[in-house]
Amino acid sequence: MPPARHVAIACALALVLGPLAAAPSAQGRPKVKFHQDWARHPSARYAAMSAGQCREALVQRKIAFEPVPRAPGVLAPVRLTQGVGGVLYRTAEPAHRRAQNPNDVFDCRLALALSDFSRILRVHDVDEVLMYSAWRPPPKTWPEGKLATRHPGGLAIDVYRLVKEREGGGPAEEWLDIERDFDGRRGAPVCGERAGAAGRSGAAGRGGRGGRGPAADAATRELRSIVCEAVDQHIFTSILTPNYDRAHKNHLHLEVTPGVQWHLVR
Repeated sequence: MPPARHVAIACALALVLGPLAAAPSAQGRPKVKFHQDWARHPSARYAAMSAGQCREALVQRKIAFEPVPRAPGVLAPVRLTQGVGGVLYRTAEPAHRRAQNPNDVFDCRLALALSDFSRILRVHDVDEVLMYSAWRPPPKTWPEGKLATRHPGGLAIDVYRLVKEREGGGPAEEWLDIERDFDGRRGAPVCGERAGAAGRSGAAGRGGRGGRGPAADAATRELRSIVCEAVDQHIFTSILTPNYDRAHKNHLHLEVTPGVQWHLVR
């Protein structure tokens, strides 16, 4: 790895000890943080875009995409046909099935946020993100033309694994796994001085993966750093982690939310 990348990673890891991104709250209960300059945050700028403005921005960033003819609840539905900023975001479905899989559809505004997130991930040698879903179609009774938020609006992604670039094209694959490596505690702050990983409770289990993941402490520090860098840059409106509740023990929920002046990190 080039020396410059080592420096970048060292600086990134330091962000874990930076200021808290959101005040702590009772376990499982969200507490948002408001900002006077919210409109300048990337998440707010993307959320305020029209469909045309967003697709134009994708073209300007040279992000390959295909418009989706119909996706109820989604303002500007797209499929990301290649990597975004050097990172491929996908479900575990085979490639030929992903082309028709609704969970591989994104609102264009989320795609822009992911292109920013990719810059963080590439510093950490991540070139693939495995997700449970982006869009989750709303009920069939959903009113035609009505926009949704979160997953029904294609504005959220549930990430469960960050796959590292293979060195020299070799067969060995290494990844950061949210359930295995985040090592959090429900109700604890995600970032800041009080956000140290809780008790190394999963360290023994992580050590038995046949070299498929970094050493336990290093993996936890790196994963926390990636999350807290995204927090610091205000790429997403909401970031929910295993610290939030039991339902999020195995993934990161990353969301862009239109029409709000706050962000949430739990």
